[in-house]
Parts: sequence; structure tokens; C-alpha cells
Amino acid sequence: MTNNFLRVIYLGTLLSCQITYADVLVLKNGDRISGEIKRIWDNEITIEPEYSDEFKVDLPAVDHIESDRIFEIELEDGTEIVGQLGGADTDGKQLVIAGEESHAVPLASLFELDEPEKTFNWESNVEFSATLNSGNTDSFNAKLKADTIVAIPGHRHLGEITFFKEELIGDVTQEKDLFKYNYNWLFREPWFFSTKLSFERDPIIELDQRIIVSVGIGLDIWNRPRRELSVQLGIGGQTETIGSLTSDPVGPVTSESSVATWSMRYRQEFFSDDLELYHNNSITTNINGRTNTSYKTTTGLRYEVTDLLYANMSVDFDYETDPVNAVDAVDPVKNEDIALLIGIGLEF
Repeated sequence: MTNNFLRVIYLGTLLSCQITYADVLVLKNGDRISGEIKRIWDNEITIEPEYSDEFKVDLPAVDHIESDRIFEIELEDGTEIVGQLGGADTDGKQLVIAGEESHAVPLASLFELDEPEKTFNWESNVEFSATLNSGNTDSFNAKLKADTIVAIPGHRHLGEITFFKEELIGDVTQEKDLFKYNYNWLFREPWFFSTKLSFERDPIIELDQRIIVSVGIGLDIWNRPRRELSVQLGIGGQTETIGSLTSDPVGPVTSESSVATWSMRYRQEFFSDDLELYHNNSITTNINGRTNTSYKTTTGLRYEVTDLLYANMSVDFDYETDPVNAVDAVDPVKNEDIALLIGIGLEF
């Protein structure tokens, strides 16, 4: 009775180990590393054993991978497969099993591998950036930005809030607040319907508010954990209120117009996830009413310091073909605003 009980415990322990260590890297030197594969990216495999934190193994050092888990796999030729890594075939190639089909490919052709997308995914960034110059010309600018992406199967919500202020020799030369919300319905991947709402104010040029609501269609060119590129085109309406501070006795002026909108979101990680390049831009052009086209672009680099903290450098470029100009302004408003900012951010 005791022996049978011990056998049951032993078999249960083996089964538990097999479940815990579902993934095995078999190296070319014969060593085996058991753990949980997190990803393949930049020619490296990230694995997390039970006995340590996750670490990276060079892909060329691995002979093959054994796993009974499902992964999202992209090959070098762009082929995307959702399947398992079933060890090596008789020719030494990696077996990728997708349902009833089996593919034998060189291990080096695994361009990207990720764990399956979670049912609920939430990513947020909060960053503070600033530049300061003193001496012959004293200037200061600061930017606080927060953005969040919430994704569930078939749906995606993107929110962004930005506060920006610039001073030159003690005078405020720029002050902008911007709020954006973008809802995506992925009705047929990679295509999605979108609804966008934005609110903008700029008291320096007496833009009390600019509200834009648009609907349209978009395309996810890339939608991977380490690479994202999406574009969308829409049409909608705009309401502007201008001149609450003007000395004109008429007071604030509100106008409405139809608009066409364009936006693009891009980000990609480099050098083993430590460095991220991103570029976001939007274009809004008035179809009727006040003639104007607005361009807003942010391009930057993020360098991961810890899992939570990163350093950030960005260039913001705003341009309007016919910017709002206060009635009593002495100097005309410039068409473009450019700001270089360096700071830190939190990612969670």
C-alpha cells in the first residue's frame, strides 16, 4: 500500500514537472534548458526557468525547441502561423505544428514568436519631458503626456492626454491641451472601423476649443507585441470657438465645418527590446468653412531602464496652413510649432 502511494506521488511529481516545464530549448552543445518561453525577437529567445528570472539565449546556439504550448509565430518570409513547436524532424529542422498540418523550417527562420494574445490587454505610458536653456536666452518647455490602450478580442480603445507649455524670457509662448479618444472595431482583421474624438485648446492663440468627431476605416499593417503600424482614414465634423480673450466687442466666434482625417501609429522595438522607435501623426483638413489643414506629428525614442522606467526623447511638430489668429494680435501667429523634449516615463 505504501509503495503504491509513493508511486502515485512520484508520477504526480513528474506530471507536475512536465506541466511546469512545458518548453525545452535543446542547444547545439547538447544542453537542455527547461522553462517558459516568452518570445523570440531580434534573433534571441527569452525563456523563464522556475529557478531564475527570464534571460535570453542566442537563437543560433539552439538546435531545436520542444513545446506543447500554442504560440503566434511569424517566419522571415512573412508567413504567420499559430501552432506548437514540436521538436526536430529527421533532417534537423524545427517542426511547427498547426492543427493537422506540420511544417519543417530552419530554426533561424523564426523571425518573431509571442505568447497568444490575452483576452484582456492593457498598456499605459505616463511620461514627463522638458528642455531648459539659460544664459543669453532663457527658455523652458515641458510636456506631460499619458496614453492607454485597452484591447479585448475584436475591440480596441486608445486614449491620450497631453499638456504642453513653453516659456521664452519669462513670457508664455505656447500652451496647448489635447485629448484624444479612438475606438476600433476589428470586424475583419486586419481591417477595422474607427470612431475618433478629439478636444484641443490653445489660449495663446485664443483657440478656446476645437472639437473633432469622425468615423472611418483603418488597417493594421503590423499588430505584434514588438511591432505596430496602423493607418486610418475618416470623415466627420469640427467645431471651433475662437477669441474669448479678444478685445473685439463681438466676442468669441464659433464655426463649424466638415473635415477629412488621417492618422498613423507606428512603433518598433530594436536591440533586444531595450530601444523603441515610435512615430505618430495626424492630418485634419477642412472640407468647408474656414480653410485650414492641421498636421500633428510626434517622433521619439524610448530606452528601457527597468521594466517600469524608461528614458524618452521626442520631437513634436505642429503645422497649420491657416492658423487661428486673434483679432487684436500685434504679431501674426506662426504656422508651425516645433519642440525637442527629453525626459522619463513609466510603462505599466
